[in-house]
Amino acid sequence: MFKSLLIATDCRDGLQRFGKCLEELYLNGIERVAFVHSVARQDDDIGLPEDLTPKVQAQQARLHEVLSAVPAGLEVKVLVQAGKAVDLILRGIQTCSSDLLITGMGIHNLLTEKLFGSTTLELLPKLTIPVMVMRPQLIAAFTLEELHLRSRHLFRSLLVPFDFEEPRRQLLSRLGQLLPGTSQCQAITLLYVVDPSARRNQGSPAEELKRRAEADLARLVEPLVEQVKPVQLRALVRVGSPLQEILATAAEEDMTAIATASPRVGTFWEWSIRSLTGEILRQSWHPVLFFPRGSLA
Repeated sequence: MFKSLLIATDCRDGLQRFGKCLEELYLNGIERVAFVHSVARQDDDIGLPEDLTPKVQAQQARLHEVLSAVPAGLEVKVLVQAGKAVDLILRGIQTCSSDLLITGMGIHNLLTEKLFGSTTLELLPKLTIPVMVMRPQLIAAFTLEELHLRSRHLFRSLLVPFDFEEPRRQLLSRLGQLLPGTSQCQAITLLYVVDPSARRNQGSPAEELKRRAEADLARLVEPLVEQVKPVQLRALVRVGSPLQEILATAAEEDMTAIATASPRVGTFWEWSIRSLTGEILRQSWHPVLFFPRGSLA
């Protein structure tokens, strides 16, 4: 499924702690891990650029100190450079041939994002690989033993919100390519939420809408069950607010991450038309495995 990780950390989000979990990542099928950190460049009072070499060297030393013993067969790199985080991450993906980016993003709303920006959401339209977004607060709260366990099960049980729209169909097709024969993922749950308040559903009984959705999902899933083995694939339909039901299902069904896709997240258009996927990225305490448009081709 995924073999080469690029972990982007600001060294305050806790993601550098994955450096203490190299053995567990290797046991999870990972072959290459690169840690990337950018040192911000600032001009002094008279406009002269600051010499960031000492800061770069200090951060490199700190990240190397975090690393546990590297198991045979695992390649580990540390990339620390001066400059803009987005540019360094994109270069790191190319340099390391990464197939998954892991980054942190705190919980916030769309207004905060408009005012102060978000490195992760700025990255999304530019990425050609999936990204796993994790909450710094969650990583900080894990004991090392808990983080070891998480590192071995990053993709074990994935919840995939589904609505029959083209981006989610493309995501399902992409998962159909990634999952066969993998040991990293054990189960996929396809979730459709019937929203009684949606205009298209008004006037129809919720139970009837649920039965139709269950029948449609069953037809969709049937040909995929054999394709994605040994991964178990199941379909689930719930009634209610899509965002609330997705987050509740992730907690109640013991999911390790939510996998989703949308072409609008992080773009100008989302400022006027809210995206459900964008709200999942901003509000979910579960890690979110997001597939940008460039990763679905």
